Amino acid sequence: MIGRADCEALDAGDPLRAIAGRFAPGEAGTLYFDANSVGAMATDVPDRVDRHLAEWRNLRRRGWSESTWLDAPRRLGGKLAPLLGAAPDEVVVCDTTSINLFKALAAALALRPGRRRVVSQAGTFPTDLYVVQGLKTLRDDIDLHLVPDGEAIEAALDDQTAVAYLSQVDYRTARRLDIRRLTAAAHARGALTVWDLSHGAGAVPADLDASGADFAVGCGYKYLCGGPGAPAYVFIARRHHEAVRPVLAGWMGHASPFTFSTDYVPGPGLARFLVGTPSVIANAVMEAALDIWAGVDPAKVFAKHAALGDLLIRLAQESAGAQAIEVGSPLDAGERGGFVALRHPGGAAVVAALADAGVVCSFRPPDSIRFGLSALYHRYVDMWDAIERLRRILGEGAWRAEKYEKTKAI
Repeated sequence: MIGRADCEALDAGDPLRAIAGRFAPGEAGTLYFDANSVGAMATDVPDRVDRHLAEWRNLRRRGWSESTWLDAPRRLGGKLAPLLGAAPDEVVVCDTTSINLFKALAAALALRPGRRRVVSQAGTFPTDLYVVQGLKTLRDDIDLHLVPDGEAIEAALDDQTAVAYLSQVDYRTARRLDIRRLTAAAHARGALTVWDLSHGAGAVPADLDASGADFAVGCGYKYLCGGPGAPAYVFIARRHHEAVRPVLAGWMGHASPFTFSTDYVPGPGLARFLVGTPSVIANAVMEAALDIWAGVDPAKVFAKHAALGDLLIRLAQESAGAQAIEVGSPLDAGERGGFVALRHPGGAAVVAALADAGVVCSFRPPDSIRFGLSALYHRYVDMWDAIERLRRILGEGAWRAEKYEKTKAI
């Protein structure tokens, strides 16, 4: 059995332990396991925002030419790229995940004329499917093939497949797909890949360039800690830069936006995938987090994240196993994404009871209790404390209280 003292010893030897001090701790006594929803706030966010508000107050329209506002999408993309295993000129920070999915999927399809099949997962995050359905209103020839849970994605790829459109991590179970293997399988059929990294980036490796990935997108507000509604990002392998012409074209992606030409001319490289005016304040918030990421070794982050997940699972098995708790995520950290899912038939009520006990996590139907983990600010002892509170809630039956009966999933 692992004791709390064992976890404290792990924290004492943690090479990343000082990083936690660069994030706001939240309410005293509360353990936040919502890194898979909204990550912690960098402590210097208020100062960053104040500086940008001062620029807005004093420069106004001159801010576009006298500040770094317009440079932010590519600057932030360069800071994010190492965490994704990409080159600095292969990532831009902009727009939302859904918009970037639309841009990437449309671009990938255009690179495979004559092919119409898009292979995806039946259990992927719904917005990914909504984007395909929306694109079908413009291209009704798209043949969307959904692979049921448990079936091999490779078997669905054929010579008519244009794009394998996949989530790196299952948002319900944290099961992680092998980007390298599936990208190779798609390429063997002449297809391209579009990866949604939202539930993995900042927690587990993507190794986009080493894996041969073509396109990838993700959000900035989960493990990356970019703030609620933070800008998203898009990755395009450099070999595709000059061949793609954005379907969603805007003035920021023009080769010379301030000439105000009525004809669109794509900008150089990935700049062409910018669309509208960047969100200056949101970029400032996200850059505060990315500057923290720039000071850490991604390999150490991924190693600690795996260790935190392994510890949480072991503690759950040791302390709560007799209380109808099952592990819903892969036991092998190499197959697991950014969170650990535990299963309980009263999952929604258990999550609500945990919140009252000072443990914030999330629920996904039908019975998944998700603990989103961050190697940057979670301690090993946090795993012990969370499972100890869970054990008490289950053992005492607190989750059965009437006030939890109609708990909704959020």
